[in-house]
Amino acid sequence: MKPLKRITRCLALCVAVAASAQALAECKPSHSFTTLIPGVLTVAAWVFPPYSIPGPNQELGGVDGEIIRQIAARECLTIKASVLDPAAAIQSVVTRRADVVIGDWYRTVERGKVLGLSAPLYLDVMGIISKPGYATVGELEGKRVGTVQGYLWVNDLKKVLGDNLVLYPNPVAMAQDLASGRIEAGIDSHAVAVASQQKGAYQGASIKVSAADPRVKATEQPGQTAIPYMLSNAELGKALDGNIQALHDSGEIARILEAHGLDRQAAEVGAPRLVD
Repeated sequence: MKPLKRITRCLALCVAVAASAQALAECKPSHSFTTLIPGVLTVAAWVFPPYSIPGPNQELGGVDGEIIRQIAARECLTIKASVLDPAAAIQSVVTRRADVVIGDWYRTVERGKVLGLSAPLYLDVMGIISKPGYATVGELEGKRVGTVQGYLWVNDLKKVLGDNLVLYPNPVAMAQDLASGRIEAGIDSHAVAVASQQKGAYQGASIKVSAADPRVKATEQPGQTAIPYMLSNAELGKALDGNIQALHDSGEIARILEAHGLDRQAAEVGAPRLVD
């Protein structure tokens, strides 16, 4: 590299760093609260497209990733991200190693006993994946059906489908069995299934939002998702709630959902509620 070019690039880098530092110094947070590391929001994340897509250099993508980045910017915070498996991600907040965790987390009664739960972000609806295009729970009766552990609909589906329901630890294993014909339909978050299909899974299959069925409560009352945070940090919870409301009011959460190929209407969360 020629000396002049090297000097020019160094000057440009110094100007950018100085501008960033000045912007941070001039930033006025929307709320007052503490974090584990002053000036930093420590975020636990797991890989769960399209909601949580961690990247290199502390980058966070996906629906939840973009929302938490906007919240951090409003509060003049930088982000420190750790990528963990789902159980460890939640546990890191419970044990005060992270301020918040992202990745399509439901607002549930049990979770609310050990974690603070922010105002609702969006609804997560149940999707049915099949080649014939099944769209109702009734159409699945008598057929071998797979679903992923941990969803709100699992216990109800066990009652309806009995031994014909196969539980999987992740969507990849379920997709493999659906492709091979070992199951006749799969049930997953509609958004997750659509994202998987965009990446090559579920070829030739139809993905439908399940019609409401009173036997499966989640089809009538989809789960609201939240940003879980440390239960002891009530002021952080208030800040999250205030920022989420502002992002809803501006239509930003609906825009983020649409930008990730999801339905804008999922941002119409209704009154906050917890599910059993």
